[in-house]
Amino acid sequence: MNQILKSIITEIKNQKGLRFLVNIALLGILFTFFYYFLRDFKFVNDIYLWGIEQFSYFLLTCSKYLVQTFGYEAVTYGKTIRIIDGFTARGVFLDRGCMGRNVLLAYAGLIIAAPGNFKNKLWFIPMGLAIITFVNIIRISGLAITAHCCTEYLDINHHFVFKIAAWIVIFFLWVIWFKKYMNPKKKSNIQK
Repeated sequence: MNQILKSIITEIKNQKGLRFLVNIALLGILFTFFYYFLRDFKFVNDIYLWGIEQFSYFLLTCSKYLVQTFGYEAVTYGKTIRIIDGFTARGVFLDRGCMGRNVLLAYAGLIIAAPGNFKNKLWFIPMGLAIITFVNIIRISGLAITAHCCTEYLDINHHFVFKIAAWIVIFFLWVIWFKKYMNPKKKSNIQK
């Protein structure tokens, strides 16, 4: 782990590191431009809101099926997933912040800005986004089960346990990129 941090610091000290920081700044400006300017256009905002709605539906539907594999009867209604037990139905509400948009953007933005082969980015970014989305589905399912069986642990699981687990997965994806794909060792052309 220490060696990875040293290599990141070395990269920042050389030209690639400076380019990386500039790329991060440009991506931040681009995101800010989209979020605070382009969304003012009704057409762009409608597409954005439609995409958010579809992603929310996808997360809730997948979470419902995952919860059902554990033997619970689950339903989705609007932006909630509920576990039904007799006359009670406890669940969780999937707010925009709970969909993992910022986490997905942070992961993809860092890989886009980092040095590395463009072809590797074309498969590594979608693979990582799929893994992070799957982790979020597990998180939503876990929160729904927690809300059903032991509500006293819902806040700590929502605010700490599941978020920390998700960020650990993202951290390891970043480490894999920085260690294996950012500066792949060049093969020697010399024949032995």
